[in-house]
Amino acid sequence: MPFSIKNKLFYIFFIFFALGFSQQNLNDKPALIQILHADYATTNEKYPGKQLLSGNVEIEHDHATLYCDKAIVDKQENTAIAVGNVRMVQGDSLEMRSGYLSYDGNQSFAKAIDHVFLQDPKMNLQTDTLMLDRKKQIAFYNSGGIIHDSINELKSKIGKYFLNQKKYSFINNVHINNPDYQLDSYQLDYFTDSGVSNFYGPTKIYNDHSYIYSEKGHYDSKNKISWFVKNAFIKDRHTTIRGDSLYYEQKTGYANANRNVVLHDSLNNVWIFSNYGEYWGKKDSIEVTKKPLIISISNKDSLYIRAQKFIAAGKQDQRKLWGFNQVRFFSKDFSGRADSLYRDDRLRILKLMKKPVLWNGNSQITGNIIKIKNDSLNHADSLFIPKKVFIIQKDSAGYNQIKGKKLVGKFVKNKIHKIDILGNTEVIYYLRDEQNNLTGIEKNKSSKISITFDKKTDIETVKFYEKVEGIIYPPGKLTKKIFKGFDWRGKEIIRTKKDVLEGFMPVFKAETTQQNTFLPESDSEENIKK
Repeated sequence: MPFSIKNKLFYIFFIFFALGFSQQNLNDKPALIQILHADYATTNEKYPGKQLLSGNVEIEHDHATLYCDKAIVDKQENTAIAVGNVRMVQGDSLEMRSGYLSYDGNQSFAKAIDHVFLQDPKMNLQTDTLMLDRKKQIAFYNSGGIIHDSINELKSKIGKYFLNQKKYSFINNVHINNPDYQLDSYQLDYFTDSGVSNFYGPTKIYNDHSYIYSEKGHYDSKNKISWFVKNAFIKDRHTTIRGDSLYYEQKTGYANANRNVVLHDSLNNVWIFSNYGEYWGKKDSIEVTKKPLIISISNKDSLYIRAQKFIAAGKQDQRKLWGFNQVRFFSKDFSGRADSLYRDDRLRILKLMKKPVLWNGNSQITGNIIKIKNDSLNHADSLFIPKKVFIIQKDSAGYNQIKGKKLVGKFVKNKIHKIDILGNTEVIYYLRDEQNNLTGIEKNKSSKISITFDKKTDIETVKFYEKVEGIIYPPGKLTKKIFKGFDWRGKEIIRTKKDVLEGFMPVFKAETTQQNTFLPESDSEENIKK
C-alpha cells in the first residue's frame, strides 16, 4: 500500500523519533536515518529492520536529504542504499547526483557510484566514484575526476574536496585548463574561492607566450601572480630566467628572482648570472645585482663582464646595457676595467667610462672614454678615444709610451692592428735590434702618429706626421722616462677569465630540466675550469 508522510500515524511516529533524535545528539549518539516519503514500502521477515522503498523516495539524515527511485533502509544498522536518479542535498549549498549511493548513518559517510556529479554555488565535480565524509566535510575520489568553476577546468587521477575550506587537493596527472594558460602538475591544492593553487612536484604552466616550470610553488589564477621555488624557470619569448625563488606577474610580465639567478637571452646568446634579478617583460628590461656576471658568447670567443649592477633595456635586437661600479671584463684578445659601462646592441658599441683601461696583448690603453665598435658578426672592429689618450707598453728597460688628444683604432680578428693618435702626440719608445738588444730610446713630438701591431700585439711600425722635434738617446742617457699623467696599472691587469669569474663556475643549463646541460663549443666545462 502507498506509504506517505501524510499518514497521521506516521506523523506521530516521526515527532517521537525527532524528539529521540534530538536527545541522541545531546548524548553524541549517531543521528538516525529518517524516511520522509515513498510511494511504496515493503518489508520481509527474513530481513528484519529493513525496508524496500520505491517511487519518489525521500530520506533524511542530519540535515541532508536523499532523493532516489528506489532505496533499502536498514534501521538496525542505520544504513541506506539508494538506486536510480540519486540526489543528495545538504542545506542550500551542496548537491550530489549519481546512479547509486550507499550511506552509513553512524559514520555520516556516503559512497556514490555511476556518473557522480557534485556541485556547490561555485564549482561542480564529475567522477565515476565519490566518497563523501559528512563528519569531516570531505569528498574524495581515486578513479579520476573533472572539476569546473567559473574560470578553470581541473582534472586529476586522485582528488579531495574540503567543503568547509572550499579547497581541493589533487594528486597524479593534475591538469588545469584556463582560458589564459594550461597547468600540469603531480600534486596541487586549489582553493575555489580565491583561485589560488599550491603545487608540489614537477609542474608546468604555459600558454602561447610563456612557459613556467617549478617543483614547488604558488599560483593565483585570478590575479595571475606566481611564486616558484625548486628548479624554477620562466621562459618568455627569447628570454629565460631561473632562480632558487621566482616571483612572476603574468599581467605585467614582471618577474624577480633570488639566489642562483640565471637569465638567458637566446637571440643574442647572452647569459647573466647573479643572486638577485628583476625582469619587466612588457618593457623588455632587466636589472641584476649581488655579484652579477654577464657572458656574451660569439662564435669561438666569449666576453665575460663583472660589475656591482647591470641594467638592460630594449628589444632583443636593440637592447642597451649599463654596468655600474667596479666594471671589469675579459675576452680571449682583450680585457679591461672601468667605473661604468654602456653597450648598445643596435649600434654595436661598447663604451667604458670613468677611469677606463683596456689591455690588448702587451698594451695598456687609457683615456677619458673608451669606445669599442663591433662588426656585424659581433667581433671587435674599431676603437675610439675622444680625449686624454695614453698608451703604455712595458719593456724590460722601461715603458713605451704614447700620448695624444684623440685615438682611432682598427681591430683585425679581435686584435688591435692599427691605431692613429691625433693632436699633440708624444712618444717614448725603446729601440731594439733583431737580436732584441736595446739600441736607443726615441723621444719625440708630432701632430699625428700611426702605429701597426704584429699578431702578438707588439708594436711593429711607427709613422710620424708633421714631426716637430725628436731625439734618440743612447741607452741610459734619458733622464725623464715617463710623461705627465703616466699611470701603469699592471697590478689590475685581467689576464684570464678566472680574474672575472672569481671562483664562480657558470652552468649553462638548458631551458628544461629534462635536457642535458648545454655548454657552448668554445666554452666547454673543461675550458671554463682552466
